[in-house]
Amino acid sequence: MTDKGVSRRAFGSTAAGLGAATAGLVGASEGRAAISSLPTDPVEQLHAMVKMMGTRAEERVVWKTKGKIFAILPDDVVLLYGMRGSESTWWRQIDDTTYVRYNSTMSFFTDPETDEFIEEFTSPINGVTVKLPASFIRHKEGEWFTPMGTYYGSMKTAFPEKYKDEPLHMDWTLDGDVIRRQEGDNFPPIIPQPSIEYASMFSWASEVFDPSLDRASGVSSGWNIMAGSRPPYIDMGIPPGNVNWHFDAVKLDDTEQLDNDYLALARAHSDHFDVSPELDEGPSFFERILKLRGITK
Repeated sequence: MTDKGVSRRAFGSTAAGLGAATAGLVGASEGRAAISSLPTDPVEQLHAMVKMMGTRAEERVVWKTKGKIFAILPDDVVLLYGMRGSESTWWRQIDDTTYVRYNSTMSFFTDPETDEFIEEFTSPINGVTVKLPASFIRHKEGEWFTPMGTYYGSMKTAFPEKYKDEPLHMDWTLDGDVIRRQEGDNFPPIIPQPSIEYASMFSWASEVFDPSLDRASGVSSGWNIMAGSRPPYIDMGIPPGNVNWHFDAVKLDDTEQLDNDYLALARAHSDHFDVSPELDEGPSFFERILKLRGITK
């Protein structure tokens, strides 16, 4: 793997906030080869997306995640608690225009002031104490990346109207050497609606379009707005539709760059933390949810 030098150090040091990350990108891009425009061809966009999100090589890519969870009330916005986690993705290139990734996320909730891990939380809204178990989601079936869109196979089969075969058209802009990409997903009705996740991702154009590199550095930040009509939110007295997650993430060079306390907790929680979900047994995450909701048999 070619050394990223200044770019990776800049990304790693600015992952705490979106504004700081953008400032670090602009400041560190001096001396790089100029990229004057972004491609419109779906195949070229696909390769760029894969390098921004993961890698064109067959390897594990780890994103370090952090976030805050808020309750939106009629007369107030209340910070509830935080979270620290990671997303591991194992990538494979199927052919010249097809990639698949097997992703696994593990998050633990935290005290928003101390950043220490917590297992329960007392709601400031109604005084109810709720348990906060780890969130561990693995996608055995893999997510497919093609010039005609990205999808999980079971979801495409269940909701063909949402995952239509349409040429890839990314919402991205170029500022100097910084690529800014925005993307939203309002999710099919496998979870209570309305729900939407919207995120911005930042990478160096000179890394994304460098043919000698399989992957590009990256940071991202966004919001996940969920209906909230499920535990633990409904138990805490939060009106449905008023739970907002804010998150940011930085793409790491190596799994061992995760926080030591998080890494120890994650590996103690599951011996699958360092194993690709492709090797899991039984039905996939979405297959189980689709059956539970009565969408498939």
